[in-house]
Amino acid sequence: MSDSELLVTALAELARLMAADDTTGLLRHVIVSAAELLESTGAGVLRVSDGPEDGQPGAITASPVRLEALERSQFDAARGPALEAMRHGDSVAVTEIGKYLDVWPEYATAAAQHAVFSVASFPLRHCEVSIGALSIYSTERRDWALPDLSVGELLAQMTAGHLVTVERLREQQLLADQLQHALDARVVIEQAKGVIANARNIAPDAAYKLIRAHARRNRISVAAVATGIVELRLRI
Repeated sequence: MSDSELLVTALAELARLMAADDTTGLLRHVIVSAAELLESTGAGVLRVSDGPEDGQPGAITASPVRLEALERSQFDAARGPALEAMRHGDSVAVTEIGKYLDVWPEYATAAAQHAVFSVASFPLRHCEVSIGALSIYSTERRDWALPDLSVGELLAQMTAGHLVTVERLREQQLLADQLQHALDARVVIEQAKGVIANARNIAPDAAYKLIRAHARRNRISVAAVATGIVELRLRI
């Protein structure tokens, strides 16, 4: 299979995983495909929960797994090619990691321990939002050619777009769930007010004050008291 056929196949599978909302499978596919397309030793994806300056690693995925330690060494020391790519939004291609011992001592040492000679890191960036980096590793000296960098950048851009979209959808769903929960609680409270108002022959506002006072005395929520009144026939 030619390089172009490999790329088309990898992108087609990437698109399928995006549609299936399989983030774990997608990241695994990205690193395996990146290593295969660029004929490298392995690859890794480092994601952050906040910004690259003060965030924490949200997830680290690498193939082979031993490269996860190399990815994590960058966060532990707050420096390395992946973090540079994230901070500046540009690819970082390093032919000989050992020459950066003074710049990234922890990372360069870890790379030597794992017999990694060269690395190319690509920012996972979407609409000015930086969420991590994709890194390609080689155990041999590698002069990263422009076509190699273009493939890495394409994979990183597609991956970042998917991850950002998934995160936004999850946030929207969480907000929708919170709003629905608040609405359901409001409905139950209104029902409870009616029950107490009818039982005591008082106004709904007065019934609500009794419910609220009971909740405060027992250190529980108004919604919990209302649920007890409506569903468990609690009377106050």
